[in-house]
Amino acid sequence: MGAVFGAASRATFAFIIFAFELTRDYNAVLPLMLVSVIADGVCVMLMPTSIMTEKLARRGLHIHSDYEPDVLRQVSVGETMSRDVATVSANTPLTQLAQRIATHDPEVSHHHAVVIVDEAQRLRGIITRGDIMKAIQENPSTPATVLDAGNKQVIVTYPDESLYDAAARMLRANVGRLPVMSREDPTKVVGYLGRSGIIAGRLRRLEEEHVREPGWLKVKGA
Repeated sequence: MGAVFGAASRATFAFIIFAFELTRDYNAVLPLMLVSVIADGVCVMLMPTSIMTEKLARRGLHIHSDYEPDVLRQVSVGETMSRDVATVSANTPLTQLAQRIATHDPEVSHHHAVVIVDEAQRLRGIITRGDIMKAIQENPSTPATVLDAGNKQVIVTYPDESLYDAAARMLRANVGRLPVMSREDPTKVVGYLGRSGIIAGRLRRLEEEHVREPGWLKVKGA
């Protein structure tokens, strides 16, 4: 009874205690634990859901039965951000930046957005490739600077913040990238966080779960 109900409900330990409380037989504790653990292992391999969630799974609602902390809460922005920030001066002509991107200039083309800074390298705004195309289409003959076409109300993040907070800020603002600012100097750009940085945090969890680390005992010649 303990093995069957414990494995089916994913509450093996609770049913071991429950079965012992019913029998009060100390001689049955070891075999009870043995068969319950074996039954739980077989059930985990053959049945991904428990008896409590099987009906929901058949309706298309998949629920994790195991405790799984959010990896984005455990990884900071500073661990996955890109330190190679593409910047451009605020008074740069928009057509000049568009030409540099079109010719695949490595200084401005490796990210979807370019951070706009002033002469003192302080943050002034951010401009995406979509902003450039929109500004050129609306005013093809009017000269404009990157600051005119860019977004001056920049949403930022900090290296010590969690990826969860940064991702939530992206979703609320409907943006795909955030400049990373220094805590000591809020006008100094120290990094760039895009969608790839968020995915890198999730990738770390997958590597921890599936990549086997080599042990201290190594086979000679291996």
